Amino acid sequence: MRRCPFRNGHAKRKAEAHLGEGRCEQPFPENDNRGFTLIEVIVALAVLAIVLLAADRGAVESLSATAVAQEHSVASGLVTSTMAQAVALPFSDLKSGLNPSVDSLSSDSNVLASGTTNCSASPATSGYVLELNGSITPSSTSTIPVCNTNTSEAPLVPHVSTVKEGITYTVHTYPTMSTSAPGLVTVVVVVTWKSPTGGIQRVVGEDAIAAP
Repeated sequence: MRRCPFRNGHAKRKAEAHLGEGRCEQPFPENDNRGFTLIEVIVALAVLAIVLLAADRGAVESLSATAVAQEHSVASGLVTSTMAQAVALPFSDLKSGLNPSVDSLSSDSNVLASGTTNCSASPATSGYVLELNGSITPSSTSTIPVCNTNTSEAPLVPHVSTVKEGITYTVHTYPTMSTSAPGLVTVVVVVTWKSPTGGIQRVVGEDAIAAP
């Protein structure tokens, strides 16, 4: 008598009913798999995890880009408002520049001492220059006048201020003059901040103001 493997009682009874015919019948083949194997479940979960991580990374990058754009927008607004303050000052005050006796310039990393200051000379001379990105700004012949005698005159005295808009922005204002254009003052405004997304950010604006 031929023996057949049985999966359950139903299969056994059905096989016994056909023993006289010389065959046995099984409801399922030997290699039939019901449901998912453990390996298939693990692979599916791994694929799902990769998809979710990619989606999460994309969302984080999108939020970071939005945050950086918003920060730059705030900084640009500070440049504009500070420049408007400077333009509203008398031209003679812009030409006098900063007051180093009230406002320390030695601690300003953008200011470089490179000569002699003489406020009594005509025209007055300055031993300070504005250095951004390793070069004198706005031009190689520009200096920062430092003969202002006012003790408080925003945004020149003090020339550095801070504004808190969620994060803290530092605003620097520098009037600059060139010996080649004594009737022109170029005001440079630099806004810096430490971005939560990483690194020190900076926005720079400048405007040339002519004598009236």
